Amino acid sequence: MPAWLDWEFKDTPSSVSTFDELPLWSAPFGILLLKHVALTPNSTVLDIGSGAGFPLLELAQRLGPTCKCYGIDTWTNANDRARLKMVNYGVPNVEVLDGSAASLPFPDAAIALIVSNLGINNVSEPDKVFGECLRVLNPGGRLAITTNLNGHWKEFYGVFAETLSHLRPDLLDVLKRHEEHRGTVDTVSALFTDNGFTVSRHFEDQFEMRFLDGTAFLNHYFVKLGWMSSWKDMIPENIRESFFEQLEQNLNSYAARHQGLTLTVPMAFIEGLKS
Repeated sequence: MPAWLDWEFKDTPSSVSTFDELPLWSAPFGILLLKHVALTPNSTVLDIGSGAGFPLLELAQRLGPTCKCYGIDTWTNANDRARLKMVNYGVPNVEVLDGSAASLPFPDAAIALIVSNLGINNVSEPDKVFGECLRVLNPGGRLAITTNLNGHWKEFYGVFAETLSHLRPDLLDVLKRHEEHRGTVDTVSALFTDNGFTVSRHFEDQFEMRFLDGTAFLNHYFVKLGWMSSWKDMIPENIRESFFEQLEQNLNSYAARHQGLTLTVPMAFIEGLKS
């Protein structure tokens, strides 16, 4: 059995102390957010799903001392990591809260700007979270999010589908639903408008992730952390090992034909206003 197939993330203070997702995944989205988000003096700002502190601490520093920034996340070890960064970076205008976006610890109309980098659109109860955002934003307040879109890693999922078509074609619909849970600009915008926001701006972009081959991709730490469990859940246990071994071989064949494995990541910045 490939070692990467049984890998599990251990959520400990030690593991989070070496957790650095920025170069691989969060940074391109965070840069897109920082490029377009409004920077207004004397603002109270909230980052939902602030994790280990990006882009929360960067945004706080770019806004400066007239603004107060809060981060909120249910991930306790990551919150502690963010608090350590606050001290080491010397960023006094930040407070990190342990809590859920579905029940924000703020009074009505207390926040001018809410941001969420790859967070709010992936929660289990999006309508509830968007409703809470609407409640705590002041009139004219902004909710700005980044998200990956449908078509994410289309090259990888094409090989995944090809592998399924030979071994278990009856599971192709399961794969299709897995891919389509990522929204389009229209479906994500509907989360805003269905919950009382007016979509004011959106920007689309994309970036590429390059790997030598499928073996390198499947062994990558953040790929295992972020996606492996969802892929495994699609495949029945009795064929799981053989399927993923074949998937690895097929990815390596694809990489040999295409001078490597280059994966496309479409992304969007979407901003909504509270009227």
